[in-house]
Amino acid sequence: MMYKTRRQEILDELPNYSVAIICSGIAPYKVGDEKWPFEVDRNFYYLTGIDRENMTLMLIKYDGRSEEVLFIERFDEVMAKWVGGKMLPKEAKAISDIKDVKYIDEIETKISNYMLMSSNADVTLYGVYNKQEKNQPLSCSEKLIAEWKKCYPLVEVEQLMKEFTEMRICKEESEVDLLKKAIAVTNDGIKAMLSNVKEGMSEAEVEAHFNFVVKKNGCKNSFASIVASGVNATILHYGDNNQKIEKNSLVLTDLGASYKYYNADITRTFPASGKFTARQKEVYEVVLGGNKLIIDYAKPGMTLRELNAHLVKYYEEQLEKLGLLKNGKTVKDYYYHGVSHMLGMQTHDVAYPTYVLKPGNVFTVEPGLYIEEEKIGIRIEDNVLMTKEGCVNLSKDIIKEVKDIEEFMSK
Repeated sequence: MMYKTRRQEILDELPNYSVAIICSGIAPYKVGDEKWPFEVDRNFYYLTGIDRENMTLMLIKYDGRSEEVLFIERFDEVMAKWVGGKMLPKEAKAISDIKDVKYIDEIETKISNYMLMSSNADVTLYGVYNKQEKNQPLSCSEKLIAEWKKCYPLVEVEQLMKEFTEMRICKEESEVDLLKKAIAVTNDGIKAMLSNVKEGMSEAEVEAHFNFVVKKNGCKNSFASIVASGVNATILHYGDNNQKIEKNSLVLTDLGASYKYYNADITRTFPASGKFTARQKEVYEVVLGGNKLIIDYAKPGMTLRELNAHLVKYYEEQLEKLGLLKNGKTVKDYYYHGVSHMLGMQTHDVAYPTYVLKPGNVFTVEPGLYIEEEKIGIRIEDNVLMTKEGCVNLSKDIIKEVKDIEEFMSK
């Protein structure tokens, strides 16, 4: 089973007398007794296939042997009537192929027993630390490791994120299939928006057409959708989605469906009226040219920074033709993000800045131009798979040519 194979890869990286701790996570409280929706830790899911909270996976090595132990919550008949039953051991074993399944309240006993067996050896704890902000609360794994360290101060603590990054950054064929499913649902959602958008409509109403398709197909949203009309489209992470779409406005939609935690991330920009103005078309064609340029240019051995530099060079010539590079203005005034990021179980998936592209990588290609004074914001984003020969566009069926968009909307 693939989950067991993945766990073995991690175990192979661990030295003797070490323990890797990966927790599924716990949904935090929102207000009162209401919780935020649960989102499983992606590394836990990658190693187990289980989408449940308050579980802990331990991968253990000692005396040249290895163990894998899954700790789950006990079944509570009263809570089952209120919020549904907890996963039973036999179900957890069937999904994960982990034979040793214990209850979460038995972790301390397992830790004590392991430390007794390892009393004459140096012990190293491995966790996953992937913070976005300095003051971000500790994860479940970090809390457990901190408690272990407090009781056994001589243990060493090491980071495991590099190993997960190397494993997850190149996608298996089964993972690409899940991404294709997510992209196909996203395509249907975009078609629903194109079929229903009108001038004078709220951005939220356009978004609702996409959300309906996502839920209908058993998916979730990859992230909070961006539906930005007019000048709002010049704000990269605009998220209000509550403004009235003005006459002759473009609508930039950056969104995606998530299928079994594999995320599409697609941006399409279209005219609310169904027809581009001459100026909108002129700018759009430059962005579309950049999109195609990078998809054709990207090859194994390049970095995402190299792809972005190639796009900027193209823009330096094209923005001059658009009449934008005047009065000291540069490309940075109209294009202020990178052209690509990795894609997979996270929308901005695991990577590091100097990573060199390899076959199996899935990433975005998303050039944009943002001209605030003209109320024009355009971004065109595709999801591509790197092969030995170059990129395969996984989202090629999502229309992006001016003539195709106008023809589709005219119907």
